[in-house]
Amino acid sequence: MVLDINKALRNAIKTGKVHIGSNQALIAVDNAQAKAVVLANNCPKDVRDQLSGKVPIIDFSGMGVDLGTVCGKPFAISTLTIIEPGESEILTAIRE
Repeated sequence: MVLDINKALRNAIKTGKVHIGSNQALIAVDNAQAKAVVLANNCPKDVRDQLSGKVPIIDFSGMGVDLGTVCGKPFAISTLTIIEPGESEILTAIRE
């Protein structure tokens, strides 16, 4: 089964708990709350470097504007932190 990342992200936002933004991601990782972090293609390299090795990273195939659109937001999102996946299967993307 191939995971539809867009559908999984929308489901996580609707039924789980997520944080939007790189500052929120860094705080959640430091506090050991983050289960995974979704990064857009144009996520700043320094943010990616700070998160690498600390938490599973899911690479989103689009830019921040695309990630924002998938999340139902009218702005670009470079970093989305999964705190609780809810009914989403987003965490299975880590193992694939």
